[in-house]
Amino acid sequence: MKIALGTAQFDKNYGVNRLNKKFNFIDKKNLVEFVKKNKITTIDTANAYKNAEKDLGKIGVRKFKIITKIPKLKNQKEIKKQITLATIKSLKKLKLRKIYGLLIHNLGDLNGPNRSKYIDALKNLKKKNFTKKIGISLYDVNDLKKIIKFWVPDIIQVPYNILDRRLNNNSIMKIIKKNKIEIHIRSIFLQGLLTKKNNQKKFKKWKLLFNKWFFWCKKNDVEPFQAAYLFVKNNINIHKIIIGAENIKQIQKIINIKKKIKKFPNLNCKDKMLLNPSNWEIL
Repeated sequence: MKIALGTAQFDKNYGVNRLNKKFNFIDKKNLVEFVKKNKITTIDTANAYKNAEKDLGKIGVRKFKIITKIPKLKNQKEIKKQITLATIKSLKKLKLRKIYGLLIHNLGDLNGPNRSKYIDALKNLKKKNFTKKIGISLYDVNDLKKIIKFWVPDIIQVPYNILDRRLNNNSIMKIIKKNKIEIHIRSIFLQGLLTKKNNQKKFKKWKLLFNKWFFWCKKNDVEPFQAAYLFVKNNINIHKIIIGAENIKQIQKIINIKKKIKKFPNLNCKDKMLLNPSNWEIL
């Protein structure tokens, strides 16, 4: 199955249309057990997601392919040591000896003069069998054009949705296919903005765009969350679709989608202020 369980929602502050503010340990345990029964074999997490790694370790995730991300480095000294210790710390929290993927969480860590040391540290962890694959999480897939000049990641994690179609760029896809890079997709619902109308003033600038989207969904008799998921699922180049949930019902709705949509509205947006949630704080 293409679906991977995302754990950003394990952090109670994630998402603009948050429903379950009391997403407790029992909820998380039940959710993980449910996805296991439904043949979802991959879980995406990160050191930055509060207690996500620790909670997953308590629940028990040995039968899953786990992908986690390295926290931002404190400084540019002893890079190999910092990365190695951070990885070992994550493994201890997860109660695992090895994970499927280890990703760089902050592109900025590769912009300094010590990026070769950073990449060498990752390659060393892969060589020592701490992780099967190494890669990077990006806000903009176009950054791959710069990265590929000095490093070929095994995995890239990038945003992709009905509004954000940067991944469809021919030159980007050529690089990905040539180097056999795994594509893991996140932000398919744009943190809930594509599933439910939002009244926050900060998003008023794109009101017309969202109205077109919700009108199209209503006209075509499809729930917005279904259409948003199917748009991404239809892309044959994608390996994993990371979907977060606050309860079993939410992920079950995705698993149970039977609809098929061949043609979607042309709503491509290029405004990074909307596409990159990291920019929302300054809106």
